[in-house]
Amino acid sequence: MKKEKQIKKKDYLIDISIFLIIVAIFGVALLSFYPGLVSSDGVDQIQQARTGEYVDAHPIAHSFVVGNLAKLGGLWVPALFQILVFAFVWTYAMKVLRKYNDSKKLRFFEVVFTIFISIMPVNFMFSISVLKDILYSYAMLLSIIYIYIGIKENWNYSYTQIIFLVLSNIMVMKFRHNGLPIGAIIIFMCLVLNFVKNKNWKKLLTFIIATIALYEIFSIPAKIYLKQQKAPTETNVLTSTKIYVIGSFLHEEVEIEPEDLEFLDSIYDIELWKNNYEHYSGSLIFFDPVYKQSMVNFEYDKEGNKKLDEIFWKYTLRYPFVTIKHFAFVNSIWWSPYEFGPIIGLMMDNDGIAFMNGGEYDTKPFSGWVQWRIRDYIEVLGWSQITYMYNYRPAVHLIIGFVLCCILWKRLKKFSYMLLMLPSVLNIGTYILLISSQDLRYFYPTFLTGFIVFAIYIAEKNNFIKKEEKIVNDELNMGEKKDNQNVLIIVPAYNESLNIEKTIKDIKEHSNYDYVIINDCSKDNTLEVIKKNNFNYLSLPVNYGLTSGIQLGMKYALENGYDIAIQFDGDGQHQAVYLKDLVKEIEDDNCDIAIGSRFVTEKKPKSMRMLGSNIISACIKITTGKKIKDPTSGMRAYNRNVIEKFVKDSSLTPEPDTIAYLMKKGKRVKEVQVQMSDREFGESYLKPLRAAEYMTNIILSILFFRNFQK
Repeated sequence: MKKEKQIKKKDYLIDISIFLIIVAIFGVALLSFYPGLVSSDGVDQIQQARTGEYVDAHPIAHSFVVGNLAKLGGLWVPALFQILVFAFVWTYAMKVLRKYNDSKKLRFFEVVFTIFISIMPVNFMFSISVLKDILYSYAMLLSIIYIYIGIKENWNYSYTQIIFLVLSNIMVMKFRHNGLPIGAIIIFMCLVLNFVKNKNWKKLLTFIIATIALYEIFSIPAKIYLKQQKAPTETNVLTSTKIYVIGSFLHEEVEIEPEDLEFLDSIYDIELWKNNYEHYSGSLIFFDPVYKQSMVNFEYDKEGNKKLDEIFWKYTLRYPFVTIKHFAFVNSIWWSPYEFGPIIGLMMDNDGIAFMNGGEYDTKPFSGWVQWRIRDYIEVLGWSQITYMYNYRPAVHLIIGFVLCCILWKRLKKFSYMLLMLPSVLNIGTYILLISSQDLRYFYPTFLTGFIVFAIYIAEKNNFIKKEEKIVNDELNMGEKKDNQNVLIIVPAYNESLNIEKTIKDIKEHSNYDYVIINDCSKDNTLEVIKKNNFNYLSLPVNYGLTSGIQLGMKYALENGYDIAIQFDGDGQHQAVYLKDLVKEIEDDNCDIAIGSRFVTEKKPKSMRMLGSNIISACIKITTGKKIKDPTSGMRAYNRNVIEKFVKDSSLTPEPDTIAYLMKKGKRVKEVQVQMSDREFGESYLKPLRAAEYMTNIILSILFFRNFQK
C-alpha cells in the first residue's frame, strides 16, 4: 500500500511538472507579446460578441467562446485560456501514455519532450494567437488521444471516456467550419468499433445521446444570436478557389476566348490578375481594392457567379495539368518537406490591427528585450533548412507520423495504430481543394499529430519485443520447472489475496503439473502473498482483464513447449483433484477442449444464474448443433492446437462464445464431471447489472457476431 502511494505521488508530480512547464514557457510568450496576438478575423469575432450580432462567416461557437472571454478582461483572457487548454490536454496525453507503458525512462522522456515541444515557435506563438484554428487543433489532439485509448482498450471505452471523446469531436465540428465532417466521421468510427468489438448496447446508446446532447449545447449560441437572419458572406470559399485557379490560367498564359476574357476583366484587371497571381498565396488578388468581389458573390450576383463557374470548369477540363500544378504548389506546405522560404502563418505583432482599431490591440510587452530575443530565435530557426523543415513545415510531421504509425502497425500487429493519423488526414482532405494560401495555422493539427504519435512510439517501443515477452522478462518468478511435464495450469488472479494461497496449495497437493499465476495488476496485496510464498507468476503492469491474462498464459505455454494448458480460477472454487481427469481426455485424444462441468451427471439447480446458463447452452446448440451443459465453467483444458489458436488470434476469449466459435471450426469439446466449491472470500465481479450485460453480450456474440466470423 505504501509503495502504491509513492507511485501515485510520483505520477502526480510528473503531471504537475508537465503542466507547469507548458504554462511557464507559453506564459513568457504571452507576457512578451502582451496582451496576445490577433488577426482581423479574431477582431471580428470579438466585436461580434461585444455587439451580440453574430454572423456565420466564422463558427458561432468559437466566436462566442473567445469573444466573451475577451469581454471579461481583454485579449489576454482567451490567450491565457488557450494556454491552459493545451497544458491540460497535453498533460492528460502524457498521463494516458504512462497508464499503458509506465517506466522511469518514459517519465523522463515525457518531461524532456514537453520542454522540447514547448519551445517550438508553432506551439508557443499559436497558443497566444486568438485564431479559430487553435482551439480546433487542441480538440483534435484530444480526439487522437481517445483513439489511442480505443486501440489499447479494444475500443471498450468507459462511459466517462465516451463523453469526453464525443466532446472533443463536437468541438472539432463547432470550432471550424471544415471540422463538421471530421468530428462526425471520428465519432461514428469510434461508436461502430466500440459496438462491434464489445456489443454493449448501453455504451452505444451513450454515444448517441452524448453526441446529440453536446451538439445541441454547442449550437445554443447560434440558435440564440443568429435566429433567422444569416448575413451574407463576403466571398464564398468555393468562389475564392475559382478566382485563384483562374489566376493560374492567366499566369500560364493559356488561350482564353475573348468573351471570357472580357468578363474576367470586368471582375479584376487581367494584367493585375496575371501578375498578382503567385502559387503560395491569393492575398495579392483578394485584398486588392480593384478586385470586384460582389460581381461573383452568389449572394449579390447569381448570374455573375454562374458565369464564373462556367469559365472555371471550361478551362479546368481544357487545361487539367495547369489546375493540378496550381493545387500541387499551393498545397506543398503539407506534402513537401523540402521547400525553403519565408515563414507563413506566425504572427509576431498587432501593428496593422492596432492601427485600424485605434491602438486597442497594441502589444505592450513586459520586456521588449525578451520579445526581440524570441523574434530572433524564431528567425534563427529559419536560417537552416533542417531546422526550418522541422519547425515550420507540417509535411515533415505528416511523414514522421505515417512512418511511425506504420512501424507500430508492423511491430505490434495492429493496423488500428494507423487510425492515429485519421484526424490529421481528414483535416488535410477538407483543405486540398479550398486552400488559398500556405498558412501554418490551417495545418497546425498535423504538427500536433506528429508530436503525439512520436510520444506514443517512444512509449510503445519497449513493446516491440511483444508486450507479453517484456512482462515475462520484467515480472517473472517461475521457480524450478518440473521435468517431463507437458501441462501448464494458468491461474488468472485479480484481487485474490485471500484465496490464492489455498488455490495453489490445492494444485500442488493433487497434481505434479506446472502452474503460473497471472497477476492482473491486483489492487490488493495479491502480489505480496504470491512473492511471500515464492509462487510462480507473471505480473501484468496494468489491469488488462481476464482475456489478456489467459492469452498471456497461452503465449507462455506455447513458447515453453507445453502441450496442454488448463484454465483454473484463482478464487478457490475449482478443485484440483479433477485436473488429471481433464488432462486424460486430452492425452487420450478424446477432445481438443475438456470442460470441467458440474452438470454431466447432476441436474442444474433452479436459479437466475442457471437460467442464464441454460439460455447460453441453447444458443450454442442452435449455432453448433451440440449441447454444452455447463458453458460458463471457467475450468477448461486445451490441447496444443487450441493453444496456438489463442496465441495467433487475439480476439479469442475465455468465454462461452469462443467455445461455440471453436466448435464451429471443428474443435472437439468434451465435458468432464467435477465438483466446485463456494467462494470463501471476496465476491464475483458479475453483480446483477453486470451479469445482465454479460449475458446480452455473450448471447449476441454466439448468435450473430461470432457466428459470422470467418
